[in-house]
Amino acid sequence: MPTVNTTEAPQQTETIALTRGVPAPEVLPGVDIAACLAAALEDDPVGVLQYGHPSGYAPLRKLLAGLYGVEDGQIFVTNGSLQLMDLLAAHLVRPGDSVLVERPSYDRAIGAYKRRGARVVGIPLQPDGIDLDRLEAEVQRQVPAFLYLIPDFQNPAGITLSLEKRRRLLDLAARYGFWVVEDVPYRLLRYEGQPVPTLRELDHPGAARVLTMSSHSKLVAPALRVGHLVGPAALVAALARLGEDTYLSPVLPTQATIYEFLRQGRLEPNVEHLKATYAPRCRAMIEAVRRHLPGVPFAPPEGGFFLGLTLPPEANTDGLLERAAAAGLLLTDGRAFFAPADAPDGAGAGERFVRLPFCALTPQQIDEGVRRLAVAVS
Repeated sequence: MPTVNTTEAPQQTETIALTRGVPAPEVLPGVDIAACLAAALEDDPVGVLQYGHPSGYAPLRKLLAGLYGVEDGQIFVTNGSLQLMDLLAAHLVRPGDSVLVERPSYDRAIGAYKRRGARVVGIPLQPDGIDLDRLEAEVQRQVPAFLYLIPDFQNPAGITLSLEKRRRLLDLAARYGFWVVEDVPYRLLRYEGQPVPTLRELDHPGAARVLTMSSHSKLVAPALRVGHLVGPAALVAALARLGEDTYLSPVLPTQATIYEFLRQGRLEPNVEHLKATYAPRCRAMIEAVRRHLPGVPFAPPEGGFFLGLTLPPEANTDGLLERAAAAGLLLTDGRAFFAPADAPDGAGAGERFVRLPFCALTPQQIDEGVRRLAVAVS
């Protein structure tokens, strides 16, 4: 294994959780949310408190449609993005179908697609995004129900899909006729570099193979559980019917709260506050990995919540989670981010993969957490 810097640090005084990607407690906009919910109840009490349309709160759908430049019928708003993943798989996956994901990928998405009977196949990530040669080879074997990917500041690796690869990916989708589901919950949280157009913005007008999904969990507050999908009207209507059969009515008070948050212009200043808080933490994570795990390769994230790295084969990963916990460091099992149908060359990668979230920790906690990790794997 590359040399590990285990420079002595102050005595351990707290448990450091490098597990879930949660917002920092101090940035949750409680006062703004309270004002927005009050405004929604005052302006539209019946619309907020009665059963509602299964496609979501109508004013929010209309507002989002304007932002995306589509018709209202192309917007589906529901209870967080994970609910969207489940409903989408229920609608699109048939027995024997495959769903392609990045390797590694968001563990909750992998689980949702497996539960709906999909054969979930991981396609390796490279520093500039998904390996398109491997993707095409897999598509030639079996055209998937869809490809799911997080193109901006990917969870769990922190990688951003390059502009060149976005264009090539859309060419493949048009040629072979499969859906591309782009999940963009972190897109606005860019701390460095220049934005890359979304896949939706680059999509071929005649093909229209992109379904865009996102949520406001990372931008406003996760407990509100408001996610949305942009797609063809017929697909949105089908998802809404499944949603109605699943939960009868969307959670309109939280959707109306997000509507007011957007309508009142609170999102942009809130995002700027998030970026000002998170950017130093992102830099601290990059610097901590370089300092304490020199020689371990990784792609420095330009935004989002995560930095991911794969430890070398010689790293001491046997019982890592338990040993780290004993040293006051909580980690997520890296195997959860790897699809069960990964190719044989991915064997063992999950045991060596570590996702490092940074947004909810101070720079001091980040440095100490990575130091403890370096000691644990040395």
